[in-house]
Amino acid sequence: MSTPSILERNLLALSANHPELGRLITHSESSPTVRIIESRRGLPLPAYSGADRQIQLHSTVDPVKEGRRFYENYAGAGYLVFLGLGGGYQIQPFVESADISRIIVVEKDPAFVRAVLEHIDMRPILMDQRIRFLVGEPPERIKAFLLSDYLPAIYGDLKTVPLRPSIEAGGRYYTELMQAIQDLIGTVADDYTVQAQFGKKWYVNTLANLPVVMNSTVTVKPVRRTFITGAGPSLESQIHELRNLRETGFLIASDTSLPALLSYNVKPDLVISIDCQLVSYHHFLHGLPEQIPLLLDLASPPVLTRLSKHSAFFASNHPLSLYLSSHWRPLPYIDTSGGNVSHAAVSLALFLGAREIYLLGVDFSYPEGKAYCRNSYLYPLFRSQESRLGPLESLFLSFILKNTTIMRDRVQGSLRYTTRPLIGYKERLERYLRASDAQVIPLPGKGVPLELESSGGGKSPGRILSAGAPKSDWRVFLKNYLTGLQALPRPASPISRYLYELNEDQRSLWVTLYPAAAAFREHSPRDGDREHRLLGRVRDWSIEIARRFLNR
Repeated sequence: MSTPSILERNLLALSANHPELGRLITHSESSPTVRIIESRRGLPLPAYSGADRQIQLHSTVDPVKEGRRFYENYAGAGYLVFLGLGGGYQIQPFVESADISRIIVVEKDPAFVRAVLEHIDMRPILMDQRIRFLVGEPPERIKAFLLSDYLPAIYGDLKTVPLRPSIEAGGRYYTELMQAIQDLIGTVADDYTVQAQFGKKWYVNTLANLPVVMNSTVTVKPVRRTFITGAGPSLESQIHELRNLRETGFLIASDTSLPALLSYNVKPDLVISIDCQLVSYHHFLHGLPEQIPLLLDLASPPVLTRLSKHSAFFASNHPLSLYLSSHWRPLPYIDTSGGNVSHAAVSLALFLGAREIYLLGVDFSYPEGKAYCRNSYLYPLFRSQESRLGPLESLFLSFILKNTTIMRDRVQGSLRYTTRPLIGYKERLERYLRASDAQVIPLPGKGVPLELESSGGGKSPGRILSAGAPKSDWRVFLKNYLTGLQALPRPASPISRYLYELNEDQRSLWVTLYPAAAAFREHSPRDGDREHRLLGRVRDWSIEIARRFLNR
């Protein structure tokens, strides 16, 4: 009986965890440009053989020692993306470490992988269940995979580990990939920051709102023209034009702009609120006219549901919100990924089929040093705090300047302040609107203007904003959800293997807890390298919260 070749042993190991990749490599031809050379210690090393020179991928003196230097340079990360497989010498030290949660290995060419597996025994790497191989995938698909796979609350920091000779040989492929990963890191970092701050509130508020969600019967018909009001200072000068146009369309007010509108005796057709913080209550201190519907994120503070007899709810990007809408009561989906209520109001207008969307008081800045229009919530708050030595104007300026990313420019003889978060809101709204065919018309104001391009989307019919019928009483849903949480296997290390072995229903339940996990991790960073213990605490906490609401 013949001894299996190195290639056969490698393919068996590869197919055990990555069957599709195993089939791809099995049917690939070995790259003719790859040579296998030897180090001084006799270790096999892959090298690219070009017309005029040879590109060696590892040290020909001691590739094992070189690999250990990689480990020393990239210690502290839990999620690593290796750019280039090479001979695996730079990956092996990380495989031997229990501190690494997840490893992604990206290689441009399946033919290169075939050539390496024919000569180098890589079974310890191929069989490690923390590792995922992405071979021959375009950069955008790799970015999409990382966006779904990388969970910062669980895995910790993401770092790329480039094998420089592979980058050199790979040309534009790795350059584009590194840019795609850099963009992804920025997106994930922003999302993680929000989750770390609000993850627990989202969970608690959503469960607390279940009884009201069950009994909500508000519906809103499709519209063709909408007016959306933010609470920027420009609203003060735009309110007169709004009065002239008011009867020609549907007025959606952000919760922040509501008190200002009421002070001008302008009543909106609907008010939308997305903030999970109790500060949202300040926007309603002057009341909400009884007949006006209040549209709330499922994670809004429960106190807001007592302000209106016409409360309606929508599902947003929060995982528990989407789970509830899918498994219990179908709710309209409103995009809140822009991070501010004006973005959500635009999403609502598009949901309703609006063909014309007028924006008022959406400034993305602090023109003339003013944070909000008159009579919005900060005015009564600061008036109660002002003094002879601390007048209202000083309080507003201090409020603006406390932001560490403050920027200013001079427009028409006056100063306009803005911040990176505000510019981020603007850019996300611009990207969102590019996929829409609606005509967006920002009324002239003193804020930073939107840069709108011609849309690429098709016409979409307006939909009725209405929740579907509940599949059960809210207590039945919550009891089933609680039972599912209690039945989850206890998290174990390595966490990547634990998550891999879960079934689809178990993964869906864990996804609802990830924002809370970000909050837990932020407040217990010392335990960040023990993901299974972190998830165990999150699971126990969520079970206790769900049990508390069920027994209330």
